[in-house]
Amino acid sequence: MVNIYKAGITGASKDIHRARLDVKKILAIVDLLRIVRSKLHKDPGYEKIFKKLYRASGRIREIQVTLLLLTKPEFASYDLTLFKDALLKQEKDSTFDFLKVIRKFDELKLSRLENKIKKEVSRITPATLHKKTKKYIQSKTSMSMELLEKGDGDENLHRVRQHIKELSTVLNLIFTFKPSDHLEMVINGLNRSEMMVGDWHDRVILADSLLSFLKHSTDISESQMTHLKDCHQFIMLANNQQVESIVLDVRKAIIESMPAKGS
Repeated sequence: MVNIYKAGITGASKDIHRARLDVKKILAIVDLLRIVRSKLHKDPGYEKIFKKLYRASGRIREIQVTLLLLTKPEFASYDLTLFKDALLKQEKDSTFDFLKVIRKFDELKLSRLENKIKKEVSRITPATLHKKTKKYIQSKTSMSMELLEKGDGDENLHRVRQHIKELSTVLNLIFTFKPSDHLEMVINGLNRSEMMVGDWHDRVILADSLLSFLKHSTDISESQMTHLKDCHQFIMLANNQQVESIVLDVRKAIIESMPAKGS
């Protein structure tokens, strides 16, 4: 709550990012509970309290990452002034929306939620945790491999990234219960692959943002239009060249994370 309210007061990018990371950790616990919960028990929907906050902060983070990417030397030769101005305007509007979400955040509901989660966690046995998480890992690795077999399109790779991020998060929680060198190696591999796909996806978002700006802007000079189109082409070409090596690394990390028979 301290980080959430701090982000609401300052509106600073680092504070918003820190609050978002805190929410992600809470959602990871909620995901783990969903995995081990009996099918007889209905999902209480713990994550609902955080959805608006997570989405609002995610939009800001997306814009901030795009602006950060544009500071790299490879983009210095392109005139992207109008595009950057538009992104800054979007960041300001999105930050305002985020602050409104924080003002409506129900701290009392969070307190009640915390008590419910504590009770549910206390009922989990080690045997249940092991059995259910193993099944979850098998499911996530299978879905990821199926997506990779379908092809390396933007949407497929993005979905694979979501799976390995969720898998890594749950394995990190398991590591706190039962640490091992093998599990640490698996987590490091998944994190490395997730970062590779993440960097690639950040550039996909940048390319999409550029394309959207080109479509909806009417007051761009021919020279600036050329710079924007050339930059978009440069990003797409670079991304396409990286895909093959990314897929190989992701595939290796997923295979290594598959549970061994009898484990």
